[in-house]
Amino acid sequence: MLHILNKPPYSDSALQMLNALSSGDAVVLIEDGVQAAFYPEWQGWLVSTVSIYLLAEDAISRGVHTIATIHEMPLIEVDGFVALTEQNEQIISWH
Repeated sequence: MLHILNKPPYSDSALQMLNALSSGDAVVLIEDGVQAAFYPEWQGWLVSTVSIYLLAEDAISRGVHTIATIHEMPLIEVDGFVALTEQNEQIISWH
């Protein structure tokens, strides 16, 4: 399943998403969701059975791209985001 989060990492939506994650799921942080780069202690980064990505263009526009790069957080371009949507039959947007 692909989860798309556009809210900050400590929002109610983010907490609900974290509770819904299953092994093998993927998460794309978009819009304000990329603020998770500011919080390396965020619970989402600790879930080892889930792949979490930051949308690169949103990371750039919100000033977190450098931080994400330094901390080796996975960044994806729009093409990678589209590929994830094609690979996952179920998609949930958390907003």
